[in-house]
Amino acid sequence: MKRSFLSSKAGVGIAALWFLPIMIAGASIGSVPALAAPGGTPGPNPDAPGQNLLVLKKQGTFYVGGTIEFRSPNSSTTVTGDPRSLPGNIAVHQMYVEYQIPAALKYQYPIVFMHGGGHTGEFFRTTPDGRDGWFTSFTKRGFAVYSVDGSNRGRAGWDPTARFQASQGLLLPSLMQSANMYSEPSAWVAFRWGPTYGEWYPNTQFPKDAKDQYLRQIQPAYRDAPANGYLAADLQALVDKIGPCILLGWSTGSTNVMTAASNASYAPRVKGLIGIEGFTANSGGDPNLVKGIPQLTVLGDHNDKTPNVAWSNTINGLGGDSTTVYLPDVGIFGNGHTLAIELNNEQIADLIENWIQQHVK
Repeated sequence: MKRSFLSSKAGVGIAALWFLPIMIAGASIGSVPALAAPGGTPGPNPDAPGQNLLVLKKQGTFYVGGTIEFRSPNSSTTVTGDPRSLPGNIAVHQMYVEYQIPAALKYQYPIVFMHGGGHTGEFFRTTPDGRDGWFTSFTKRGFAVYSVDGSNRGRAGWDPTARFQASQGLLLPSLMQSANMYSEPSAWVAFRWGPTYGEWYPNTQFPKDAKDQYLRQIQPAYRDAPANGYLAADLQALVDKIGPCILLGWSTGSTNVMTAASNASYAPRVKGLIGIEGFTANSGGDPNLVKGIPQLTVLGDHNDKTPNVAWSNTINGLGGDSTTVYLPDVGIFGNGHTLAIELNNEQIADLIENWIQQHVK
């Protein structure tokens, strides 16, 4: 079994990036004038030969999973007869999906991007400092890409019934779904931007000047026991819709994609599992069910790789193909938990693409 997958691309620096027009089937959407640099000097012409255009065959959105259920009340007040909030059917626990299919499709299997707790698909959409996120980067590389907002957050909406009931005195607040939200101090340390709040690691790759922009994308998240089950079921519904694919999860999203794949009906249709800061024995996977799926775990700096390596060893001991990459071991330093949005995210995307080329068949 192959274990070496890094190419020379993984060691190159990142060229300057700028926003570029989207083209569908070779036709530009409208006329996009050159951006002016400070002082009024025109910026680079995105239509010039050699520019890294995003050329799409198709893009769109849809919902998968969830259920339509009768719910009451549908208001936080006791107003009677309001036609906007009558008892009746509402949709709950669905997943929102945004997708892009490049005009020049290079890879057979699409990639599904599953965010972590307290986040949405925006985590993969655009970096806080305005560079391409992996949703765009992997489209340019020739993948069909699907980025989701998990159930009960973002554009997926959220199940409001318990909160409506509690606001009307029909339910004890303690019986509402448990939830939390990352504050700046908790994110700073938990996501390994620095050893203590307000102190950066000297080699951090986090875009420090865009910290406040990043904080604006963090959302409250339900953390009750059924929450991960809804996410795994929605991911399975997405596999049903789009067919065989690669599932990439970040943080707790790694648990969601692993759990979705750890099913006898779905494991054969998951052609690769990628855990960004993920995949341990506690990620919800049955080794005997997922051992046939190539797996990659990518870990940032200032981290303990031991549980992730142990998981890879378990899979490999069963005849599978699992690789754990601790980035400092391959000469990439300074990444924290949020490595997909950090300054060298393209370098890490190179590493992932290289692994896919060598391991996903």
